[in-house]
Amino acid sequence: MTKKLNILSSINRSTGLKGVAVAMMVSGFAQTAIANQEIAKEHVGYSLSGTYLAARIATIDKNTDAAVDYYRQAMKFDPDNEFLKQNAFLTLVSNGNFDDSVELAKEIRALKNSPPIVSMVLGVDAIRSRAWSSAVTQLSGPSRGDLERLLNGLLVAWAQQGSGNTDEALATIDALEGPSWFKIFSEYHGGLIAAFGGKDAVALERLQKAVNNKAGGTTAIHTYMRTVEALARLQLRTGDQAGAEKTIALGLKTQPSGPALLALSRSLETGKATKPTIASAQQGASEVFYNLGTVLNSEGGKQFALIYLQLANTLNTGSDIGVLALADLYDSQSLPVRANKLFAEIPDTSPFFRIAKLEMALNLDELEKLDEARKEMDQLLESDPNDLVTSLSYGQMLVRHELYDDAAKIYSAAIDKIANPQRFHWSLFYRYGIANERAGNWPVAEKSFLKSLELLPDQPNVLNYLGYSWVDMNINLDEGLKMIRKAVELRPRDGYIIDSLGWAYYRLGRYNEAVVELEKAILLRAEDPTINDHLGDAYWRVGRRLEATFQWNHAIDLKPEAKELVKIRAKLENGLPDEDRPKLANPPENSSEGSDKTPEKKT
Repeated sequence: MTKKLNILSSINRSTGLKGVAVAMMVSGFAQTAIANQEIAKEHVGYSLSGTYLAARIATIDKNTDAAVDYYRQAMKFDPDNEFLKQNAFLTLVSNGNFDDSVELAKEIRALKNSPPIVSMVLGVDAIRSRAWSSAVTQLSGPSRGDLERLLNGLLVAWAQQGSGNTDEALATIDALEGPSWFKIFSEYHGGLIAAFGGKDAVALERLQKAVNNKAGGTTAIHTYMRTVEALARLQLRTGDQAGAEKTIALGLKTQPSGPALLALSRSLETGKATKPTIASAQQGASEVFYNLGTVLNSEGGKQFALIYLQLANTLNTGSDIGVLALADLYDSQSLPVRANKLFAEIPDTSPFFRIAKLEMALNLDELEKLDEARKEMDQLLESDPNDLVTSLSYGQMLVRHELYDDAAKIYSAAIDKIANPQRFHWSLFYRYGIANERAGNWPVAEKSFLKSLELLPDQPNVLNYLGYSWVDMNINLDEGLKMIRKAVELRPRDGYIIDSLGWAYYRLGRYNEAVVELEKAILLRAEDPTINDHLGDAYWRVGRRLEATFQWNHAIDLKPEAKELVKIRAKLENGLPDEDRPKLANPPENSSEGSDKTPEKKT
């Protein structure tokens, strides 16, 4: 089994950046900043402490635009403050204010023990300016760890290629030593450099090695897919169409909906000429930052990923993959406005255009602009009615707003276009079932759930939803309970599904068994108000009333939905009424009567 690539583990002993970032993010001063937010705002523009405090608050709030402005004000009060300069410099780089960061980098470089990121920024500035020798000098210092050695080595190689020294650049690549995860990056960039330098045979060999590096592919999927694309493009350029078709098919097997490869496949069918992956040494250096930035982002290193992706876009302004990666990062940081500004930059000629528009729509919904979000979704489906991803996303958005009939129409339109449903369509029928069940159209919902299971038997979510629905409606009790048990067997660590089993037992009047399962669910999902509420009900029924009131109070602390909050408060005041136990039409063996409480099913 391939070990997961962990670049983050090497950052501590490499770039030195983490030390600066941690000092910024968790220092005692930062904690004071949070506590004194209003004081900071009051003193902005009047004192060093006020503007610095405001800058720190803005940084913690991920509002780097504001942080940059506050740092600029702070430095007017104390222009020689080294600590202030380093904090401002890092913020400028993170915010994409590259020219300003270069000026500060030159000042910081004159100080003792400047952090490695300063040399990196100055090296990027040299590459951008085609000052190749200067770039090599800036980036050739001693490395402090694996990541920095790989980054600088690849950048130096591209600077050497910029000078026209392809052989020297490849020698630099080959001299890179490090852990096994280096290979996917060194093989890929070696291939790109050879192709850019006109050494097609060498490039094909190196790129093929990178594509064959499945271990690297599992740990750096974005880089792997870029490698596949680069090999296919080079094969097409050198007249090997059969090889290109094989490479594209391999890539689509790994990522069936990969936009870049699908677009390349279409151009192959039409005979349209394909562009090389890299058209300049600056783009090659940008690719280095993009590759490492996307890996860091996927591993949780968002602070470092943000800097790398900003530098990638500095070196290759307007690159659709770079802009998309940066927008995705902002998205993951819950910055939808900033993300949407970048998504809007993706041109309609890009293979990533539809992805960007879909993300924009979802962010508009998050910003409570449902009408605008729906307009974007409608336009996407109008331009491509067969876009299953958009149909699923649109439907889920409408369900979130309890617009179940509208969601069902979206799903139904998508289903009508499928002549022969395949295994992967199970989710569409499942979602269609949910929309109809919540809209009160059970016959259609039940048929949809059964179709979903026909396409993908033993799918836990579908088993759970259909099984619970049957139990809740007092029909097909034995089969429904069997389905839920099967779902638990398949997902023994899923607190929501275990909650369904416990609540099914409760509905069947099997309260002791309900307590056992609901206590298991609480251990897995202690933060869920519904499960806490369910356990409170079960405790009440078995006579553990003090524990019941504790669970109900805890459920309230966890902020349930408004309508559930009213019910829980009523239970705290009056308990559960004895008559809240309807007769079952066909109670299973050893069961008693159950509650008519309608639970919230977990999907």
